[in-house]
Amino acid sequence: MDWSLVAQEWRLLPSVALQIVTNPLLMATVALGGIVGMIVGMLPGISAVMAMSLLIGFAFRVPADIGLGLLIAIYVGAMAAGGVTAIMVNIPGTPAAAATCVDGFPMAKLGRVKEAIEASFSASFVGEMLGELTTLLLLPFIALIALKLGDWEIFLVAMVGITLAGGLSGKNPLKGWISALIGLVIAMVGMEDIWAYPRFGYTPELQRGFAFVPALIGLFGLAEVFSVLRQKEPYQILGQGGWVTLNPRLVGRYIVTILRSVLVAVGIGIVPGVGESAACWVGYDLARRTSKRKECFGQGEVEGVIAAEAANSATSGGALIPSLVFGIPGSGPTALLIAAMFMYGIRPGPMLMIERPGFVAEIVLLFWLSAIFTRAGAILISPSFIRILSSPREILLPIAAALGVLGAWAAGFTHFDVYCMLGFGVFGFLLRQRNFPLAPMVLGILVGGFADTSLRRALLTYSADVASMFKRPIGLILFIFLILTIVSQIRAMRRSRRP
Repeated sequence: MDWSLVAQEWRLLPSVALQIVTNPLLMATVALGGIVGMIVGMLPGISAVMAMSLLIGFAFRVPADIGLGLLIAIYVGAMAAGGVTAIMVNIPGTPAAAATCVDGFPMAKLGRVKEAIEASFSASFVGEMLGELTTLLLLPFIALIALKLGDWEIFLVAMVGITLAGGLSGKNPLKGWISALIGLVIAMVGMEDIWAYPRFGYTPELQRGFAFVPALIGLFGLAEVFSVLRQKEPYQILGQGGWVTLNPRLVGRYIVTILRSVLVAVGIGIVPGVGESAACWVGYDLARRTSKRKECFGQGEVEGVIAAEAANSATSGGALIPSLVFGIPGSGPTALLIAAMFMYGIRPGPMLMIERPGFVAEIVLLFWLSAIFTRAGAILISPSFIRILSSPREILLPIAAALGVLGAWAAGFTHFDVYCMLGFGVFGFLLRQRNFPLAPMVLGILVGGFADTSLRRALLTYSADVASMFKRPIGLILFIFLILTIVSQIRAMRRSRRP
């Protein structure tokens, strides 16, 4: 992999772009896929992975460019629209939109629905475009770094995310760490991945473990329903009328935040298995730490929405690198893209650019085209979904709860997942009454599985010389950053307690 291959892809961009835009069937397919993706993204629990897996059989019956265009458009559309229900009803449409709830929903309660959704769509669009551009520019450099990431480094990345979760709890990092620790313990339930030993597996269902989607819907969605029902004064989200468009002024004002989230997301995207769901939290936390309005985060700060949405959309660019260069999926949706490539006889790997010149350029262009069509569709239907999601709570909450049950059922098609969603909803409601943040727990559940597996694999690999783990350059940098993060948050907590 060298710069000449990247230059080759750039030279082929115009001709590949001409082939795409002069193919009416491909253009129509991308537009249709974007609509399907937006619908999927707005339905809690019905993730992009699920929609792509249902349609991958159809993709097998059409040419490669049509099939890949459909799957990519669904992926991009779901990432773009997942923040809508996160903002309007505090239920993330996709796991990657969970961080958007933290500031998006308070903005909606303050009557700033249109501003929040415009911020979400604008940041998501720019993040998608810049994420793919960064991938095309830095492909060989990031691929070189990806080759050097081992199990120890992946574990440290997960731990950095957990310590950053302390910052999501505001002035008390301790509650954030406790919440994240609970999430890690929940992630340990079930068969472990190395020896298939059941942990806390007292029933056959528990041996399978807790699925992430029911936990997410319960902690964010059902807990919110319970909290609203407990309030004496009911509230209703008041959505402004008119079209929701991309907001260049907002993008220009927070361009530094967007660029930072894009770079972080691309870096996280190259780590296999982490993906959009973790990148949104890291992007959000970095925005909070560097902002002059730290105290406003969590109370309706538009910069928080922008940071989270730019990160979750830009991660696709980073996730493409291990997918195309090594054949290792960087996220769930890219795993399905790899499966589709193999169906079409396309072999991802180091020789891809040599065997198929212009293919990487085609994939990047399809992502860009999907982003454009998705936002155009969102602008056209924005008055309708704002009006629907602005309905009184007596109408909206039962529908939200029903969609939550549907999403939990669709996660594994078992009654156990529905019961889990209900249990997590009650548990999340009780924690919210004690002012424990739920976001760190979601992050702990998300990263707990692969963090545990990565650590134990690293210990097995270096069992003869454990100290050598700490001599790996990237691992050493991450370890030092982890210690500094913990120390800085402890100091911040002590300063906040001083009179």
